[in-house]
Amino acid sequence: MSLEDNLLYAQGALSARDYLRRTQMNMKVQRQFSPQTLRLEYQHQVKDKAVEYQAGFLDAIGAFMLTSLDGVTVDLYRWEVLHVLARANKQK
Repeated sequence: MSLEDNLLYAQGALSARDYLRRTQMNMKVQRQFSPQTLRLEYQHQVKDKAVEYQAGFLDAIGAFMLTSLDGVTVDLYRWEVLHVLARANKQK
């Protein structure tokens, strides 16, 4: 199934990108990191959504982490998360 066919998965991935953008902006403004932000976001915004939405959210967070750990700086305002996930799903 493609991402175009799974709207909930795509919405979850885009929600994760929005979460990452907000977190990045908060870090720039407040100059401090709060480790529980991801857990709180998941508990309050994601866990009651459909399983496909949750999968898209977590897959996008994972793609961001793996890309960052690989040494690539991700510009969250230009990052095409759906293309990244579509490529990853094709490789499976």
